[in-house]
Amino acid sequence: MTDMEHKPNGWNLPINQMTEEEWKDYFECRKKYDIKLSEQEIANNTNEAVKFINDMEQFKKIAIKNPLLPGLAIASKASHGLKAIKNYNLSLAKEVYPDEF
Repeated sequence: MTDMEHKPNGWNLPINQMTEEEWKDYFECRKKYDIKLSEQEIANNTNEAVKFINDMEQFKKIAIKNPLLPGLAIASKASHGLKAIKNYNLSLAKEVYPDEF
């Protein structure tokens, strides 16, 4: 789902309620963060993030570049809503659950 005319499944559930501006921001985040990465790029990001294991802000900044695992993404959507995962890379999750994000 990529625009206001094609919202993800469950868009109308209370947990996913957003204003028009919030939806625009959500779709901008999808364009910005949902980047398909190679296994090597994921490994490089992971190795870089581990260097900052004692600095959680820096660790998270690097680690969230990696795609969120599909099961974790769908569970997070169900329990916390789309707004909670808008700043994560959902590229893998969108392959498995194309109508959910």
